[in-house]
Amino acid sequence: MRTADLSRPKFASLLLLLLATAGAGQALANVGRLEFVTGDVTAVSAAGQHRALARGEELSQGDTIHTNAGRAQIRFADGAYVSLQPGTEFGIKEYNFDGKADGTERGFFALLKGAMRAVTGLIGHVDHSKYRIRTPTATVGIRGTGGLIQVLNDGSTLIRGSSGIWVLSSPAGSVEVPAGTSAIAPANPGIPPHETSQGPSLPPPPPVGGLNNDFRQGDQVKPDGTPASLSIATVTAPPPAPLQSGSGYAAAVAYSDPNVEFPGYGYVSSGLPATAVFDAAGGLTHVNFKDQSTSVESVFNLNPDGAQVKGESGNDGIIAWGRWTGGVNMTYPCDGPCTAQPTYADNQGLHYVVGLPTPILPTTGTATYTMLGATSPTYVDGHTSPGNFTGTLDVAFTAAGANVGMNFNVVMPDATYALAGNTTTTSSQFSAGTDLKTLSVTGGNCASGACSSQVQGFFAGPTAERAGVAYQITDSSAQILGAAAFKK
Repeated sequence: MRTADLSRPKFASLLLLLLATAGAGQALANVGRLEFVTGDVTAVSAAGQHRALARGEELSQGDTIHTNAGRAQIRFADGAYVSLQPGTEFGIKEYNFDGKADGTERGFFALLKGAMRAVTGLIGHVDHSKYRIRTPTATVGIRGTGGLIQVLNDGSTLIRGSSGIWVLSSPAGSVEVPAGTSAIAPANPGIPPHETSQGPSLPPPPPVGGLNNDFRQGDQVKPDGTPASLSIATVTAPPPAPLQSGSGYAAAVAYSDPNVEFPGYGYVSSGLPATAVFDAAGGLTHVNFKDQSTSVESVFNLNPDGAQVKGESGNDGIIAWGRWTGGVNMTYPCDGPCTAQPTYADNQGLHYVVGLPTPILPTTGTATYTMLGATSPTYVDGHTSPGNFTGTLDVAFTAAGANVGMNFNVVMPDATYALAGNTTTTSSQFSAGTDLKTLSVTGGNCASGACSSQVQGFFAGPTAERAGVAYQITDSSAQILGAAAFKK
């Protein structure tokens, strides 16, 4: 436990003033969305209007959420999550996020009573002062990404870090709270925050459908928002709400331009922040981003002629993937920006993966990511039907970044490619070029090292619980494109 230097006594007062006056401005709509609601959960708007809350409902600046005997999980526009325990009162005092950390972003909240788990998003990633949680006795700031916060019956504030470093401050002082440690800000304002062996006491999560995790997707209310009478023995959580159209995403796309001089050539582009548009079923219809390798603005408009959506798609609320067949209008990096309007046949396609980028990578631990979903890999020229993809990622997280091990198998009707390789990254994005070797090929044309591959991808979710890749395989006679999503 490290004690922080509180050399700026006016800081806390200034922050409290900002929080107290934030509600006076015009409320910003749709700053967050309820991903999970159970029991009697209500909200009071900045104008004093009361309403019952249900899963999928949008929240606004100035809203105060009361969980009463229920629970709620909120996902904010910057990718942050908050899980509110029973008997909690949580206020969205000031929130602004337009898709990037440009200095205008801020997330100021209030925990007036009860307890919450928090995983931060993009706000506070660059400038820690942009994210604060005020309690009756303290202010909680960040140097990291996750923790549990509880207001005890006497008004004191107890916090336990789960990742990164939190900062617990009161008028009497400040203390840093690394992962795995706890600290308390006593109700007596003259006693500074200090380390404690006491941890927040939270009620156990309800055993609904075998789920035992405070951060989850689910729904236990009727369509009108009133509690439903459910048999715990038979209840299962419904599918998660898909990603919504907006900005702040990461994206990777594998595609081809049949009109170039070498029409058998494919490309992989990726970047963030990306803007994505999804249809009602969760399929991608538009994405644009600045390519991370060339800084060229890449734009892909799917279905420009308004024809029926075709291809494959999946979307689990954190990451989405798919293969588009049909018309595309696109701008992509080649010798500078190039434009094209290809129409992909059923044996071809534009492959994509889009997700909520991980703000800060974990600094410890290892994980094996198994396949969540994948597109059917296709030859650029479409000379056979699509194939099948399987694979895993083995990732080691360290303070210096992440080591990503890739093991992929691409089975085409006339060839099988087994790929393996490693790359390192210090951010949510990663890539691997020719060092991702083709280890073995059956039926392809890879004599004398003629085969190569390229992968570009990213980690998604608040704690890197998802990963996505787009890939390209080149042998001496053909190229293969595909995309895949993985989960821990």
